[in-house]
Amino acid sequence: MRPAALAWALSGGSAVAVGFARFGYALILPAMRADLQLNYAQAGWLNTVNALGYLLGAVLTIHFVARLGNRRLFMGGMALTTFSVLASGLTHDFFWLGVFRFAAGFGGAGAFICGGVLAGVLGTRAIVIFFSGGGLGMLLTGAALPWLFEWQGAGAWPAAWIAMGIICLPCAIAAIRAAADIAEPSSVRASARWPWRFCMPILSAYFIFGLGYIAYMTFMVAWVRHHTADATLLAMTTSVMWGLLGVATLLAPVLWARLFNGRRDGMPMGAALFVLTAGAALPLVLPNLAGIWLSAMLVGGSVFMVPSAVTGFVKGNLARPAWGNAMAVATSLFAIGQTIGPAACGWISDRAGSLSFGLAVSAAMLLLSGVLAMWQKPLA
Repeated sequence: MRPAALAWALSGGSAVAVGFARFGYALILPAMRADLQLNYAQAGWLNTVNALGYLLGAVLTIHFVARLGNRRLFMGGMALTTFSVLASGLTHDFFWLGVFRFAAGFGGAGAFICGGVLAGVLGTRAIVIFFSGGGLGMLLTGAALPWLFEWQGAGAWPAAWIAMGIICLPCAIAAIRAAADIAEPSSVRASARWPWRFCMPILSAYFIFGLGYIAYMTFMVAWVRHHTADATLLAMTTSVMWGLLGVATLLAPVLWARLFNGRRDGMPMGAALFVLTAGAALPLVLPNLAGIWLSAMLVGGSVFMVPSAVTGFVKGNLARPAWGNAMAVATSLFAIGQTIGPAACGWISDRAGSLSFGLAVSAAMLLLSGVLAMWQKPLA
């Protein structure tokens, strides 16, 4: 494949690991909860166990990336995540649903981390393309799933998982073939040490980003449902919102190319986070269709640029053998924040008696994350 084609094929990893396995789940969960009669604790556990799988996968990547290499971990993560998405539609048993959600998070961590590192071998533009691939999954799920549940009812959730799994198959095959053609950056013979103390502003910002962004992605559908009385209007609003998220994500490489090219500081990450903050806060200020859809465009155009910026910083400042380890450490911190975020936002919302208050706090966390990222200087 040509380098440009390699980057787009590799982005199938982001589509599977994030667009389908993580964010597609947000659209399916309400139907699963209604059909399986899950209480809030059970519904929350399926989200938490996925985040725990992602965290464990990121931590293990720290220890094994130099030994096994990014390509092997990426390919294994792709296979496991695709299988888990497909298998989630083949059972109604709560225990096995939890197992498959854990496995999807575990595999998704390897695919997301190592895919970003492999994209870094191709260049900065390839990094942005890889992470924007998540928009494909969001576009397809947003266009189809709300209407599937509107027409077929909550009992159609297994069909939704199976359909996503079938779509994941060609994405995974293309991504694995692309990974096989990219040079392995890690080596057990080369030093993977890196000056993590001088990276604390961007590492701290990435942790807080995990806290803040996941609350929006987890609870925004519930917020829209609370502010929309008509069921058909709800399906239309959710479908357009998720579709706009996906389209904006796919357009992001063009929109951010100039700012990201050649930067070695925290400016790209900070800028993306400030746009993301505006998008997350907008529905609270403008609680109508225009506010919701404009919010989706701003969030979609910026949310995947944050991991792109972190990967670009690692590529621009560290030796190639350290890329995998550094990204795994950064992603572990992000995963911890992502695990805490939904529970924290839910707890704050319960205490305040308003989901809007919890979302406002998450937007404030994103703003703080952007400020911290702007403090990051290039490494000497």
